Amino acid sequence: MTDRIKVIVADDNDITREMIVDFIMDDPQIEVVALAADGRETIDLIKKHRPNIVLLDLVMPMVDGLSVMEAVAEEMPVEMRPQYIVVSAAASEDIVNQALQTGAAYFIMKPFDGEALLRRIKKMCKPGEELDKDKKPSLQEVEQRVVSLLKELGVAPRMIGYKYLKDAIICAVDDMDRLNSVTKNVYPLIADKYDTSPNNVERNIRYSIGTAWERQCETEIKDEYKDVYYSRIKRPTNSEFIVSCVERVLYQGKK
Repeated sequence: MTDRIKVIVADDNDITREMIVDFIMDDPQIEVVALAADGRETIDLIKKHRPNIVLLDLVMPMVDGLSVMEAVAEEMPVEMRPQYIVVSAAASEDIVNQALQTGAAYFIMKPFDGEALLRRIKKMCKPGEELDKDKKPSLQEVEQRVVSLLKELGVAPRMIGYKYLKDAIICAVDDMDRLNSVTKNVYPLIADKYDTSPNNVERNIRYSIGTAWERQCETEIKDEYKDVYYSRIKRPTNSEFIVSCVERVLYQGKK
């Protein structure tokens, strides 16, 4: 197949690389064209294979993941650059924001769900077709989808953070560039609307997400929400949660 999604897996951990390959190797739509164990090798392989997607760890020898994205941006024209899915255990709010600002399309925290990873790869780069990014749902439809999604995810409407989170997702759907820095681009807008501080917005959103995550973990996180809640070990950051929700809202009904 000439239209398969070409993927490079870049991670210095042998077990992680093998695990990722095991998840995706049997999918007929995806081809793993190369494996990289350090950042310098990753850059060279990107230039050689011109993949569609790079699954990129941030902490690697020689050159770290952020520097890989920066180097490729400097050395390759836009039309030849891959899209990046960062797969990393380093997932503080600042690191997530920095990765998104540097060029990552999505951030997935280790340990991750293999099926969720496959879905993200396919949604980012469907074989043989271009995603119509201009065809967005209406504002009313977006709001309906967000309300429904938050209910399914267990975010309680009675919490103060619920309205902040709902508006943050809607705000990001309206302008995806705002996801490059949720702290700088989204929280101030929500704060202005409700006459409060960005810190208060961040804190209440974090509490709402944490409470919903803990409730999910009391039983077992449903498979269809593992890409939002990531794992039972550590709750998703605000940015991770919002990015995942934006993706679900935009791609709802699309396979």
